[in-house]
Amino acid sequence: MHDIIVFDMDGTLIDTSEGIFATANHTMKELGYDELPEAQLRKFVGPPLPSCFRLACGLDEDEIVSACDIYRDKYAKGNMFLGQIYPGIESLLETLSSRNLTLAVATLKLEEMAIEILKEKGLYKYFSIIKGADRQGLLTKADIIERALLALKAEDYSKVLMVGDTPHDLDGALSLNIDFIGVDWGFGFHKGHSLEEREHIIGTIEYADELLTYL
Repeated sequence: MHDIIVFDMDGTLIDTSEGIFATANHTMKELGYDELPEAQLRKFVGPPLPSCFRLACGLDEDEIVSACDIYRDKYAKGNMFLGQIYPGIESLLETLSSRNLTLAVATLKLEEMAIEILKEKGLYKYFSIIKGADRQGLLTKADIIERALLALKAEDYSKVLMVGDTPHDLDGALSLNIDFIGVDWGFGFHKGHSLEEREHIIGTIEYADELLTYL
């Protein structure tokens, strides 16, 4: 039975695409490039920021540091608060908390930004620990999940469940032998996507309250 639930944030708890997309386009314009089409912008939700500029934009390595600095400066000045909590998420968190489950966040967004966003959206109170990315972009999703579990002093990983919307979340969970449930309302797994059920992969949910059927 799971007693620790670790959530991804972007694309799982909150639709942060409005702020992310606007900031990515601002950054590209500042660097002298055209704005990006939506297909490329969607690649900015999930991976570490340097990887976004590397893979989605094809920037040279010497441009990536500047791009990240421009992006983070603009994002921190207000764009990070653009976006909405996904339907049913707050009710789900309230229910899970009432069952005395331990809730955590592990996100590839900068940790301090994630904390501020969750506070502004009113979700911070539900989580015992929030762990995020470092400014150098060196931490993997698995690293961040593990940091959250270490902070919680979790010893039995068989009682941990990771919930996320991207292959990064899935791979991070599997590398730690943690059970995983995907959500199809985010940016990694398309709507109606069904993960193959196998060891540690429980399945995919379409609505927030479906998570309760697995607990």
